[in-house]
Amino acid sequence: MIITKLYLFADPPENVQLKTSAVDGKTSKGETISFTCSADAVPSVTSYELFENDSVIMDTSGMWSRTFSSGGVFVYKCVANNSLGSMESESVTVSVNGR
Repeated sequence: MIITKLYLFADPPENVQLKTSAVDGKTSKGETISFTCSADAVPSVTSYELFENDSVIMDTSGMWSRTFSSGGVFVYKCVANNSLGSMESESVTVSVNGR
């Protein structure tokens, strides 16, 4: 008799990364930059949330764009969610020139 074991691996999101198109974390008022969030997870990530200065501003897709109407310093992070949990990325700081 041969016994075969099946191992299923399931994990909440990990290796969550937030990337932005802002060169060196800088942009100008009126400019649009993009953000992309990614993570490793089994089962797959079901939603992403983008936070600006600790407030959710956009959710679900993992890809966003943002046009800045004012200058300042903004801190972003994303959170990846699946049925087993959530994990957040490291923070990304964007400095916006007021022009």
